[in-house]
Parts: sequence; structure tokens; C-alpha cells
Amino acid sequence: MVERARQRFAAERRRAQRGPRRRQTALPNLLVIGGLKCGTTSLHHYLNLHPEIEMSRPKELNFFVAELNWPLGRDWYATHFRPAPAVRGESSPHYTNRPRFEGVAERIRRLLGEPRLIYMVRDPIDRMLSHYVHNLGGGYEERTLPDALSDPESSYVARSRYAFQLEPYLETFGLERIEIVSREELKRDRPATMQRVFAFLDVDPGFTSEQFEREWETGTAKGRTRFQVMDKAVRLPGLRALDRNFDRLPESLRWLVERVVHDPGAGEVSKPEVPKELRERLAGLFHEDVARLEQLAGRRFHWLGGSADA
Repeated sequence: MVERARQRFAAERRRAQRGPRRRQTALPNLLVIGGLKCGTTSLHHYLNLHPEIEMSRPKELNFFVAELNWPLGRDWYATHFRPAPAVRGESSPHYTNRPRFEGVAERIRRLLGEPRLIYMVRDPIDRMLSHYVHNLGGGYEERTLPDALSDPESSYVARSRYAFQLEPYLETFGLERIEIVSREELKRDRPATMQRVFAFLDVDPGFTSEQFEREWETGTAKGRTRFQVMDKAVRLPGLRALDRNFDRLPESLRWLVERVVHDPGAGEVSKPEVPKELRERLAGLFHEDVARLEQLAGRRFHWLGGSADA
């Protein structure tokens, strides 16, 4: 998945060497910093519906990752934002990908000062499972589920340790600049959750939209051959521009593509069961981190029990 993130902007790197485009630009004051497979795509779309907010197209700029797009420079990054909106944002789950990518929070502070940060989370074991299924379908993973998820040094484990991922941001920005949102909250009570997010961003908290009913990048099609073929196809050199520019399409056209590719109306994709012994071991592994996250959020998430809510 990191390699795909690197490939998506290969052409942008070549263009950046010829100099920035000349138009009015700005820097963002909102970053959705993750987490991976926690619903950031849906949140990105919901935020963009608000008349006082404009989210980047494409969604994942990965600018503050030194190993990805940081070398493209400030001018390249600024071309993705207009000065007019009160809130300008982007969403890059690789901003919480420790220990693989370090120093992200410090780069953000150096360039943006004190932006607002939103961190999406979900039951850590469910997140691992969704991550694994995505990698398996996309051809990134060859191990069996027990082998992949039982490795304590894997990215599956690291990216589900949410308090650990937040540590650099807490040290750099403080808790008051961070809003923690769970996927379960967004799914269970979307209007109230978005109202809380809008209040955090100091925009009209009463805004709502019929499009809040849409869920992005979910559905049974993700487990089918159609999705797997398309996921692999957009990594081919001739089709990378389509992958990179999908988020630049009009909302209605993007939703049409979403319905074809992910079939969100068909319900959630079925996922393999995590063996009971492995689930219990992982629950013990995440217990302390979840307790710390709940302390930071000021509420309980009621995770680490039951079957996956993928």
C-alpha cells in the first residue's frame, strides 16, 4: 500500500521539477491523520459537503511523509488548497504509520503551525482484519491470517496502537488540537458525530446533508474478483492518472464509480474469523493502549469483544 501511495504521485514529482503552477494557493488548517481502514474516506466526503469546508482533491496527499511527497515542496502542496474556505483540509492515513514513518508531527508544526487534527479509530482487532483483507485482495499479502496478525512487529499491530500513534501529536500540539472520532460512532450516530466534529472545527455545527447516508469504500464488492482486478489495474503505469485523479471528479460521478466498484448498498463484506485464541492474545496486547486512548478521548469505546464490525 505504501508503494501504491508512492506511485500515485510519480507524475507530480516530474511536474514539480518544472516549477509550481501559478494561481492563488493556501495551506490547510485541518488534517485527518488516520487511521488506516477506519473510515477516513467517508469522513473526508462528509467534511467536504459543509459550505465552510473544502477538502483536498485528491484525498491523500501524504505530503508530510519524508519518504513519500515531502520532497515535492511547499509550493506543490499549497496548489491543492484555495484561500477562500474557512477550513481547508486533507486526509492522509500514512500520517499515523509509526514506526515506519517518523517525524510527521514535527514537519506539520514547522509548516502549518497549529492546525486542527482529526484522528479516526475503530476496534483495533477489527481494523487489523480489514487491513489484512484489503492487502490480501490487493496482492500485498501472502501469509495466512493467523500468521499475519500474530506478528507483534507488523504494521497490522502498530497501526492499531492508536495511543502510540498519537504520542508525537500530543507532544507537538496538545490534546486540545486533536479530535478523536471512532468509526463505530460515525456509523451508529452520524448526525451527532458530525455535529461534534463541526463544532471542533468552529463551523456551523447544525449543517446536515442527505449525502451523510452514503458510506464510502465499504460493501461486499471489495471481496469479489471485480474489485481485486480493478485495484491491481489502477497500479499499471497507464492507469495511475485515473487512480490519482479519481477524487477530482464531480461528487455525483465519484459516487457512481463508488457504487460500481464497492457496491455499498449490498452490505458489508464478509471477513474471515479471527481464531479465538489469537483474538484473546491481541485483546491483551491492545488493552493498555485502548485504556490510554479512552482516557484521552474522555469516553469508553467498548472494543476488544465480540465479532468484527467490519
